[in-house]
Amino acid sequence: MSLSKKAYIISATIATLLTAAGVVFFLSQREKKESAVTSSAAESKSLYAVPVDAVGIWLFESPVEIGESVFKADNILSGLVQRENPLYKMINRINFLAKSESSFGKIASADALTSIHYSGKNEVSLLFCLNISSEDAGTQELLLAKLTEGQPVSSRTFNGAQLVWASGVEISFYKGFLLASTSPILVEASVRHLNSGTSIMDNADFSKIASSTPFSSNLIFVNHQQLGKLFSGLAASKYLGYADFASKLSTWSVASGEFRNTHHLYTGQFANLKGVGNFASAVTPGEKGDIRAHTIAPANTFALFSFTPDSWDNMIRSVRAYRELHKKLNLELSMSAAEWMISQNPREISIAAIPYAGHMEWVTMFRRGKSNPVSAFFSGIFSGKEKLIQDSVMKFENGGRIKELVGSLFENNKEEYYLNRNEWTIIGSAGILEEFSTGRSESFSMDDFLSQTPVSGLAEFGGSPFTLSVNMTNMQDTLTSFFKKTIADDIAPVFRKVNFGFIQFRMIPSPKGSEFELLLYARNLEKLPSPPKPEENKGPAGWEQDSIVKVPVGPFELRNFMNGETEYLVQLSNYRLQLADKNLKGIWAVPFQTPLRGFVEQIDYMNNGKLQMLFASGNKVFLLDRNGRFVNPYPKEVDDLIMLGPKVYKIDGEYAIMLLHMDNRLRLYDRQCKPYPAWSDISVEETIKVFPELLKLGKNHYWILRTQLKTRIYTINGIEVTASLKQKELMPETPVKPYSDEEVIVKTVQGKQIRLNLETGVTKKVK
Repeated sequence: MSLSKKAYIISATIATLLTAAGVVFFLSQREKKESAVTSSAAESKSLYAVPVDAVGIWLFESPVEIGESVFKADNILSGLVQRENPLYKMINRINFLAKSESSFGKIASADALTSIHYSGKNEVSLLFCLNISSEDAGTQELLLAKLTEGQPVSSRTFNGAQLVWASGVEISFYKGFLLASTSPILVEASVRHLNSGTSIMDNADFSKIASSTPFSSNLIFVNHQQLGKLFSGLAASKYLGYADFASKLSTWSVASGEFRNTHHLYTGQFANLKGVGNFASAVTPGEKGDIRAHTIAPANTFALFSFTPDSWDNMIRSVRAYRELHKKLNLELSMSAAEWMISQNPREISIAAIPYAGHMEWVTMFRRGKSNPVSAFFSGIFSGKEKLIQDSVMKFENGGRIKELVGSLFENNKEEYYLNRNEWTIIGSAGILEEFSTGRSESFSMDDFLSQTPVSGLAEFGGSPFTLSVNMTNMQDTLTSFFKKTIADDIAPVFRKVNFGFIQFRMIPSPKGSEFELLLYARNLEKLPSPPKPEENKGPAGWEQDSIVKVPVGPFELRNFMNGETEYLVQLSNYRLQLADKNLKGIWAVPFQTPLRGFVEQIDYMNNGKLQMLFASGNKVFLLDRNGRFVNPYPKEVDDLIMLGPKVYKIDGEYAIMLLHMDNRLRLYDRQCKPYPAWSDISVEETIKVFPELLKLGKNHYWILRTQLKTRIYTINGIEVTASLKQKELMPETPVKPYSDEEVIVKTVQGKQIRLNLETGVTKKVK
């Protein structure tokens, strides 16, 4: 299950500081360089070639700066740079020429930028602009020849400019600029703007911001009023209707980036030129805030939004003005909610998204301050409703008040029950509050988790009136599902390569107004943080047991056994099954009534070289041939509903089918979908999210099952080999390296390598 839509939009607004310069460029690395600030951004000539409809601009002091930051390959996240993109290849070529050939030495110090534009049909495109006004005509001709050398070239004239198409990029040298894009329309737009003498600098808001912003190495500008177009080009369709908040967060924002191998830190400022019409102005920092919610939120908390303004009165008035301006104010509820808020005397209000019981639970936490005469008066009014009884789950009867005062993010919480624990009031469903009442979240909290990672020296939970913290560990798919499938497919494999990721956005107190910091951290840790040993006979807490089981919805990739080409099985909105070609153009469709369970496997059931599609729905497994005919003896019915599957393995040349059932049990079946001989179901306390790997060692086969807590190894019949390890439990991401026909080398949760005999269970130290 994915994160709720409105929370995604807030997260996406923050992420826009990166995506504004394009997914092609939006994560990078460079070593921080000290350089003197000598000018404002408005003095960069390349800005005068940018069309006025730019959604975002990433400005660089030179193309070499792009090469030394965005294109540098030693960053763990550098895989997000699309190396096959024609524009990337062209800019890389410019950098090489600027550094290697004296003829182009001036280019190495010329300002450059990429701007992002909506190009219609729900797509966005990048424009690259390089200031070449200091180069003579001969050098420009030589540069064009070098950039197109050995490539098929076509040329045309447009409004006085020569446009050259070479290897997927439209290039023009015009009026002192090199213009380039994979979209010819965008280059044409830049030419028209240069001819008319207009540009992004004619946007009065942008011109004011650029003129007052010092410029050294790189700057990102985001036009929030145009973010709806960015959503159309980048976001999955189900989130497009939620761009409104992003466009009203601020008018413009500007940030500069510092880059390291493991993290990026962006610092910047919101320009709230519409006053209370921009939500960021409602939480403009006063004094430092003190956040503590991360000390009681459980370790697997996915996202934590925390508000700690210096003055709740000021924030309530500002949010009320914002909601009134945008015709969203319920004045009666707002006034009543303000009185209730005073009665609580809050010091902090947070809302957390926590994977729990198979879905994302939302929990509101507010920390009460010491009582004062005013709060005591109002608490007397409300005391009949909410008494400060400790550690008891009770019905909550003030639903909707926090949302009205702080923002609609809080409507994600159904606010059914509440719990008072120490200085906290916690609001959510009964089940998760019962877990909180035991204090187990505090024994391994989000704070404890982060303190065991290198990000602990970078993440901050103080000095900010608003903070968003996202722990991507084991939740990479939840984060990437915000994007269009074509984009998510590109970036998801990169995130999956790292086992720890963290994002934090903070508003920073400043006399200048709404300043902020954005931290992005990703790293492969040798050992992920581990919880303390559970109390005897109690087992793991609910959030330790559980996480989201993601059931893929397709399209499911297939191979055409006749010609080897890629095809897809697509389940349409009416549940019909459609075979589609490599361009997702339908070939045929057959009726079907229920959703697939995340897998479509191809098998040669008849042993004749033809492949059929094996898939599951409900408690049945189906077999479909390429002509859309269901194949006997399928469908086969199994005893229990299927959560995920089927996953097909080959054991000694025979097909074996594994299914994950709704009761969190893995069960193995033969090619007839009958229970596998002498099989013992695999079941663990925490939620199983992925199928096990099959390892052949000597003459035997073993299952390697990984969960968020640890790795377990089973015999081919489902008997656990690692059950007796106890203090030597295996870390979730441990490699399993064959050492002999009976032994493997593995790593324990303490980070130590051991030799494990899979026949006897005996362990030995690795010398």
